[in-house]
Amino acid sequence: MTQMDANIFFSFFYSKEFLLAFFTTLSVATLFTWFILNSKRFNQFLDIPNQRSLHASPIPRLGGLAIIASITFSVSLYSPELLYLLPFLLVLSTLSFLDDLITIKPLIRLAVHFLTALTFLFTFDLLSNYLFFIILLFFLVWVINLYNFMDGSDGLAAGMSVIGFSCYAVLSIILGDLNFAILNIIIIAACTGFLFFNFPPAKIFMGDTGSISLGFLCGALGVIGWYKLLWPAWFPLIVFSPFIIDSSITLLKRFIKKESLTEAHRSHYYQRAILIGYSHKQVVLFSYAIMICVGILGVFAAIFNTQEITFFIFILIFLSFGLIFRFVDIMWSRHLLNNIKND
Repeated sequence: MTQMDANIFFSFFYSKEFLLAFFTTLSVATLFTWFILNSKRFNQFLDIPNQRSLHASPIPRLGGLAIIASITFSVSLYSPELLYLLPFLLVLSTLSFLDDLITIKPLIRLAVHFLTALTFLFTFDLLSNYLFFIILLFFLVWVINLYNFMDGSDGLAAGMSVIGFSCYAVLSIILGDLNFAILNIIIIAACTGFLFFNFPPAKIFMGDTGSISLGFLCGALGVIGWYKLLWPAWFPLIVFSPFIIDSSITLLKRFIKKESLTEAHRSHYYQRAILIGYSHKQVVLFSYAIMICVGILGVFAAIFNTQEITFFIFILIFLSFGLIFRFVDIMWSRHLLNNIKND
């Protein structure tokens, strides 16, 4: 980063645009989350514990409304050039809100996800390369859903969103796209306001309303940033690799074992870490540390963008996750063996 880049970067955080967007969104998200938590009408919609849950008591699950409402409000005020994102976001959040209230069949949800992602991608000039267009389509649908898969531990999805979108914002600021940075700042502030009530022990969950919508924003902003030449196509893969790798490996293992891919389960590595005895707070703080590390590596690789550095960072990340997952697998095997002995 040059001296001029550093000046732009630090002056951004003293700008009126940043301060208004951040604190307005933070205030709306915090107040709305508090309202949902204390509203008798909203509080009747609870996440009831079952054999696949990691929590022991019923928890309100409509916190995602506060995240989406605050993002929608602030984007309308401070990021009008990106208003075209809101219809896609509202379609997915409305569908997910209904799914939080009444169960919607997985195939219907998936069809809407595909249709929304397809329509969003049509806003870009990508049809000259049909193969890449199809890859982006499936990537976007996958990211929409993997966020939902990873929203199973107190503070995990919201905190990881703060870190991941911070990486998007940092690179946008460094490369001078301050309007795009503001959008990411709005998302960060919305998740932070919600996280005040969701950090372990969680008082409220974001539900599908929050997780599906954040998954879309994660993928959509990744595509927009690539299209605007702010970062390489692989940058979002590195930044959100803790979510992507855990979900992908878990579902691949379930597919190999011929287990249902749509049925709720506790097979993710973060879930198993909690089940073998680590607390929600320990797991989430470790996850934050991992994502901060990969985020820094991702920003570093995107700035220098050489083949050698990118290849080295990808190898480092996959080896690191391989060791972490192997450790959890060993501890999980011991946990199961101890349960058998105790029985």
